[in-house]
Amino acid sequence: PRQASSFEPGPVDTSVLAGQLTVILVSAAAASFWWYVTVPEKRLELSRSKKSGDIKDYLDELSDDDGNRPVERWLLTDWLEPTKRKEPALPFLPKAKFNSGDNPILAAAALILAFGVANALGERVFDTVFFT
Repeated sequence: PRQASSFEPGPVDTSVLAGQLTVILVSAAAASFWWYVTVPEKRLELSRSKKSGDIKDYLDELSDDDGNRPVERWLLTDWLEPTKRKEPALPFLPKAKFNSGDNPILAAAALILAFGVANALGERVFDTVFFT
């Protein structure tokens, strides 16, 4: 019979730690640059374009449209009608600004949940059909 061996941890290789620390620092620097430089620049650029630029022209064209583009109008309701609030995407959550269907975090969470449920149901059907 074979004897079971136990795991005995050894010291961590410092070159591995240095590599991991380098990746973390580079990622933090890139995220900081994006958050503190790129985002404010793009917000300013967007603000200027909404006041007088391509986006203003597009919004004017969209507001004059007779309803041929309902999805675009719905997505841009906040800009077309600043005083009007969208219906909440998830009625069981509070009626806050984040609770709209165009919130990428809510949309991603809904898609992940939907794919997870579909995968679980698919596995059950597959197991039932092929392994019973």
